[in-house]
Amino acid sequence: MSKSEAAMRILIVEDEPDIMELVKVTLSDGNYELLEAKDGEAGFRLAVDEHPDLILLDIMLPKMDGYEVCRRLKSDPKTATMPVLMLTAFGQKREIEEGFKVKADDYIVKPFEPLKLRERVRKFLETAHPAV
Repeated sequence: MSKSEAAMRILIVEDEPDIMELVKVTLSDGNYELLEAKDGEAGFRLAVDEHPDLILLDIMLPKMDGYEVCRRLKSDPKTATMPVLMLTAFGQKREIEEGFKVKADDYIVKPFEPLKLRERVRKFLETAHPAV
């Protein structure tokens, strides 16, 4: 099965159950396979093992924060091209700058509008995977 026939895989790394559910519901009408991790270590392991097409990554996470998850993924040649979108309540300028410093590909501040998140994810995946 080619990538265009398979569901795009999105890893959601989020420790708050209500936010996790909102993101899942928001993306449920797309052709996406959603993977979940509730802490940074689990998210990092899933990213390495599963190579998702996109990672939605919170910053404030148990066991390993999102900055460190992103830093590790982007510093390893096997995972460096994996797109990471920070999805976090950390919306101050220095926090956003830190997200880009660890090479996040995009930064979305919570609270977010579900329709806008869905559209940004769709557009980002189209750009990152143009053959889809």
